[in-house]
Formats: sequence, C-alpha cells, structure tokens
Amino acid sequence: MDFSKIEYEGKLLGVLNYNLMIPIDETLLQPVDLIIHKRDHPQIVHYKENCQKELAWCRTHSEVICNKANVLYHKYLSEESFNGKNRCLNFPKMEVALNKFLNQSS
Repeated sequence: MDFSKIEYEGKLLGVLNYNLMIPIDETLLQPVDLIIHKRDHPQIVHYKENCQKELAWCRTHSEVICNKANVLYHKYLSEESFNGKNRCLNFPKMEVALNKFLNQSS
C-alpha cells in the first residue's frame, strides 16, 4: 500500500514511497531539463533516459498513484490503529512546515 515499483520493459527503475511523500506548493516547482543534448556526458544521458522512462510510467499510472497516495494519507489521518503509520512521515507536521515556509516567503 505504501509504495509502487516503477518498471520499464521488465526492469525495475525505481519505487515511489508514498509513506515519504511531502506536501509541496506548485509555485515552488522547478522544471528539470530532460532533453538529451550532444554535449551531455554519457552518465547524464543515462540519467536523463531513466528519468524520462520513470516520468512516462508515472504519467501512465497517474490515477493509481493519486489513489494510493490519497488512501494512505486518509488512513494515516483517520485510523489510529493503522499499522503503517510508523513508516510514514508525519503528514500534518509536514503541512504545517510548508505553510510556515510559504508565509515567511511572502
């Protein structure tokens, strides 16, 4: 329930750990250049290719990702006996920290 494997052509590329999700305000997001340029070092090319595959997987599975994240979040908040709670970040505390940061930034 608290993670998803990101696989591409039968290979594990990474995992999404929903228990480690943090709140973010969209104004704080910064674009990442995943375009492969001729001057890119081979390691950078490999990194960008993997990121592109992970991003494509996330876009394809966005509905499942959002559903799992929301279910975990609501279980964390509403079920005292939820046994996955000890593996999760303190979501309410993280939200307070984000709001404090946003208020100080404005």
